[in-house]
Amino acid sequence: MKNSLKLRIVSAVVYLIILTTAFFNKYIFLVIFGTIMIICLSELFNLTNKLNAYPKKIYLYFVSLILFIGAFLMQNNYIGITEYVISLLLFGFFSLAAELFRRGNSFKNLSAEFFGLFYISIPFALTNYIVYYTGKFDYKILLGIFIIIWAYDIFAFFIGSSIGKKKIASTISPNKTVEGTIGGIILSMATSVAIYFLLNKYLSFNKLSINDWIIIATIVSIGAFTGDLTESKLKRSAGVKDSGKIMPGHGGLLDRFDSFLFAVVGASLYLMIIKLIN
Repeated sequence: MKNSLKLRIVSAVVYLIILTTAFFNKYIFLVIFGTIMIICLSELFNLTNKLNAYPKKIYLYFVSLILFIGAFLMQNNYIGITEYVISLLLFGFFSLAAELFRRGNSFKNLSAEFFGLFYISIPFALTNYIVYYTGKFDYKILLGIFIIIWAYDIFAFFIGSSIGKKKIASTISPNKTVEGTIGGIILSMATSVAIYFLLNKYLSFNKLSINDWIIIATIVSIGAFTGDLTESKLKRSAGVKDSGKIMPGHGGLLDRFDSFLFAVVGASLYLMIIKLIN
């Protein structure tokens, strides 16, 4: 038991060090988050293979990197939105055309490909929008989102374990309760208030108001809940406990980023709305 706990702690520390390193500069961010995206896709496709869906893996890794790097280049003003949208349309066209020449269930294969695109590739591409929200590379909002997700997960777990009674999705994730979920959302909102004051006081970051952070916390918490349930459903359907084994004691990277995927999309959309209003 002690060795297992030590392994989990070491694994978590290594994960946090790598994640923190990604915020040092834009090129390290590009490499680390791009690599994490590919690993998450690989773990997802291992799950879809167990469901007899066989996407074109190498092709999808290539297209996903184009989408991710393309978003990075767009935020650095190397390419425009038109070129980026064209790449999305080309993905759809070539996926459909290539599937006509393959054996097997084309509908299942295409579904897995587009699911991978929308579930993993696009959310990771949107991280580029968040780190460039201020006009230059800045990790603070993205780091704030991660902290809110961790706060939600931790508080939802402890509140659910201590006072949770009403199950919220017993067939998918038996340990999730209404009390834990609501408590996690409320306390993640409180965490966002602390993030706002800490960023303003120590890092002079005032691009978002306290109300913005509270709204983002609400969106991120709901996204984290939805993302966690989505991956739980996938794993249950595939008959596996973890998405992978890259993090000893914790499972795969997709197990760690499942909450992040929906959360980052919701946060990005809100940040876009703020810019449109202002």
